[in-house]
Amino acid sequence: MLRFSLGSIVTLAALAAVSGGLVWAVSSTGAVRGPVEHEIRVVARSYAFEPPVIRARRGDSLRLRFASTDVVHGFYLEGHDLDVTIPPLSRRALVTRGGRTEAAEEVALVLERSGKFRFRCSKTCGAMHPFMQGELIVGPNRLLLASTILSGALLVIGLAWAFIAPERKGPR
Repeated sequence: MLRFSLGSIVTLAALAAVSGGLVWAVSSTGAVRGPVEHEIRVVARSYAFEPPVIRARRGDSLRLRFASTDVVHGFYLEGHDLDVTIPPLSRRALVTRGGRTEAAEEVALVLERSGKFRFRCSKTCGAMHPFMQGELIVGPNRLLLASTILSGALLVIGLAWAFIAPERKGPR
């Protein structure tokens, strides 16, 4: 029959409280979060996109709206089968996905993979056209994973210590 000392029980309770508090503190700061929807306006102008870098996390969804301030530009996003033709001074763009083309004011995109994905102008727009590019950086939610692993490890260590730790004998 297993017998626990008061010290083992108190230590186990303290470890459980610390790991629970750690997860609560991290999640209450907003660092651990579920999928978020981002609305981004991509402006194409003479050989540049604004913003040049788009950052999000895996699982997030993007609502992209496009605008061109000068000539017809394109927006080709590698790895996502997305090619958008952006006419100047228009709210609607021609969106080509999976072989289908349609006019739309925005493009919805769910980010299912982590990594860096380059976007570039897909319509020849002038001499510096090959340099008109940007990046979509999709990162994993590492803080959620780290806090889950840490609290699980603390719980396992506490349980192992409580079951294995020898009881002290002798004067205290």
